[in-house]
Amino acid sequence: MNRLATERESLWLYLHFSQLALEAQQLEAGIAGLLDTRGQKLELCSYDAVQAGLEPGMAIATAFSICPEVELFHPNPERVQQQLEALALWAGSFSAQVVLYPPEGLLLEVASMLDYFGGLNNLWQQMEQRLKRLGFQVRYATGHTPLAARLLARAGRSLVIEGRASHRQVLQMLPLSQLELPAKQQDQLRGMGLLRLEQLHALPRDAISSRFGVKLLDYLDRLEGRRPDPQVLFEPPPIFQQFHEFSREIEHSLALLFPLRRILEALAGYLQRRELLAQQLILTLVERDGGHQQHDIGHASGSADDETWLELCKLRLEQVKLQQPILALQVEVERFKTSQQQSYDLFDSQRHAEDPMDLLSRLQVRLGEAAVQPVTLCADHRPEQSWQLKQHPQKAVDNATMPLPKGRPGWLLKSPQRISQHQLPPHIELKTGPERISSGWWDAQQVRRDYYIARWADGRHGWLFRDAQGGWYLHGWFG
Repeated sequence: MNRLATERESLWLYLHFSQLALEAQQLEAGIAGLLDTRGQKLELCSYDAVQAGLEPGMAIATAFSICPEVELFHPNPERVQQQLEALALWAGSFSAQVVLYPPEGLLLEVASMLDYFGGLNNLWQQMEQRLKRLGFQVRYATGHTPLAARLLARAGRSLVIEGRASHRQVLQMLPLSQLELPAKQQDQLRGMGLLRLEQLHALPRDAISSRFGVKLLDYLDRLEGRRPDPQVLFEPPPIFQQFHEFSREIEHSLALLFPLRRILEALAGYLQRRELLAQQLILTLVERDGGHQQHDIGHASGSADDETWLELCKLRLEQVKLQQPILALQVEVERFKTSQQQSYDLFDSQRHAEDPMDLLSRLQVRLGEAAVQPVTLCADHRPEQSWQLKQHPQKAVDNATMPLPKGRPGWLLKSPQRISQHQLPPHIELKTGPERISSGWWDAQQVRRDYYIARWADGRHGWLFRDAQGGWYLHGWFG
């Protein structure tokens, strides 16, 4: 965090994660509570815990008598900070200017993103859907100043509006108890019968300054945008590395998918912010005895999509049999490539078709890279010499995706199969050709062939050739 966001005519969105101290430790939805610092009472309760009859301030013994299966956690400020920073990375999918407000808040500049998302409502709907999917409760509000957005969100207003006049109207009704003022000033304001912000604004500026000091006047000016309020922006780290320690032992590999989803959504924001694609994840599982498992999961062309990476991780974890319980996991990405913007035809019905590289990546994760390898074209006219396997497909994507020459089959046989010596069977009809290939005199593998595209009686199309001795051979099939 090393550069400043200066105040300008803009729109800010504040996210207040009121349950973050609990959600950062809770592995999945369920009946859970966070203890106070003395470990005697409930400080926070999950949604399911509230539905079961638990509430903040309740003694531990009472909580267990009402709901014996409740899971209780002690405060862990370090883990909360890690989760807040992960959320700041996640927010990179929605804004290039994100500000941390520890221990439970994020501020996003969103005015510059409205055209990209098609308006404020569309932007917020996408954010809200993702937050629910990740299991975070949030209070939120927009404002034309950072302080206004923060105060409205913390007050539980939960509003998404753009108009300055509308914001000002809501602010006027804000209770003065919601302002972040010293207790002494709060007492003074109550003593004068001032309860809402509009009542304080009705006083002359000189009166406010003389009675409450210039600091309060400065605070109100930053709230209303009359004075700059520069923000310290969050800067993503040079490498992506997220570590998550579990509050209980994990005995089934697929139970790791919930924390993995949170990490991979943070990765998606990180990649979008830096305009990068991840080519390989290093997933490390920390075992109870101190050992670890490392799983390298690659994508054939690189991806910034969290759902794509989650599916690849799921395929790998389905193959993992845990010999010991898992205490923590780490996701690290060291191999990146610059994302290349693709242009699409607005009316192209295939625009949302599946990326072949996604399919290739899934096959490689499920079957192993050695079982599914892309090929690269070679400068040789002989079909069997015109391609070769790539041992490191992630390093050879540019060549692997080169199109086949026109008129070549997608399935080339390992070696040509003889059909007949001099005359084709009647069920095979030549459609195009001949195309002569004469090459290889320099390496003692010379060929002289006349190639044809032929049609079988059952509708199949094959690639045939006739050699110098008059023999007919099948060399490949068309899809």
